[in-house]
Amino acid sequence: MESLLAGKTAVVYGPGAIGGAVARAFVREGAQVFVAGRGEAALKQLADEQLADEQPADEQPADGAGPGPGSLVTAQVDALDREAVEAFVDSVVERTGRLDVSFCATSTHRPGGEQGAALGELSFDDFALPIIDFTRAQFTTANAAAARMVPAGRGVIMMATAVPSRIPYPYTAGFGPAWAAVEAFSRTLAAEVGPAGVRVLCLHSAGSPEARASIESTLATDLPDLPGRAEGWNRRSAARSLLDRGPSLAQVGDMAAFLASERADATTAALVDLTGGMAAH
Repeated sequence: MESLLAGKTAVVYGPGAIGGAVARAFVREGAQVFVAGRGEAALKQLADEQLADEQPADEQPADGAGPGPGSLVTAQVDALDREAVEAFVDSVVERTGRLDVSFCATSTHRPGGEQGAALGELSFDDFALPIIDFTRAQFTTANAAAARMVPAGRGVIMMATAVPSRIPYPYTAGFGPAWAAVEAFSRTLAAEVGPAGVRVLCLHSAGSPEARASIESTLATDLPDLPGRAEGWNRRSAARSLLDRGPSLAQVGDMAAFLASERADATTAALVDLTGGMAAH
C-alpha cells in the first residue's frame, strides 16, 4: 500500500511536541519534510530523533512497495518574521519543485502569556501576547503557503488549536481567544482558497501527556494559586472527556498525515476533534 504522502513536500513550523510529532508522521508517510523553528537546540534534537528512527537501508521497502520513509531537513526560521518565512518557502520550492502541505504549530516565544493567572491579574499586554503571536504566525505562514499553492491548484494548510477556544476554562489568559481567532481565520482562508483546490484545516486537540513541558512553558509560575488552578483544569478535563484520556502525540501526527493526504480531499474549513470528545458536549 502506497504511503499517504509519497512524493509530497511539507513544511512544518515548530519543532516542539506537536510540530515534531506531525513532522515525524509526515516523514513516515513518505513526504519530504522541512521543519522551521527559532531554536537551534530543538531543531537538532528533532533531527537526531528522526535519524535514530530511520530504518537501515537494507530494511527499507524496495521499489516503493509499501509505506516508506521520506526525509527531514531543519532550518532556523522565525514564523513571526514574514521575510524569513517567504525566503524559507522559496528555498523549499526551489529545492523540491512544489509545496503540498504547510502546518504551523508555533506558539509565543516572548516572555508573558501567563496561563494560570486570572484575567483581572493580567496587564493587557500579557493578555494580548498570545493573541498577537499566534495569529501573526498562522497568518504569515498560511499566506506564504497559499501564495504558492493557489497557482498550482492544490495544497493543504493546517493549523493547531486547543480546547479553550471552544470550552470555558478559567485562568487560561489570552490563549483561548488566540485559538478562537486562529479558527476563525482558518475558515475565512478556506473560503478564499477553496475554489483553487487548496484546503484549510485546524487540528483541535486536548493536551497530550507527553507535551507537559510545552504547556508548563506558558504558565505564570510565580503565582501561589497556580497548583490549585491547574488541578481545576485537570478536574474539568476529566469530567468532559468521553475516552478518559487525551490524545498521544503519535495520534496527533497520524491524524495530521491523514488530513494532509488525498484521502481527506473532501474536507476543508473543518475543526478536526482530537479532544477525546471533550468538545462534543
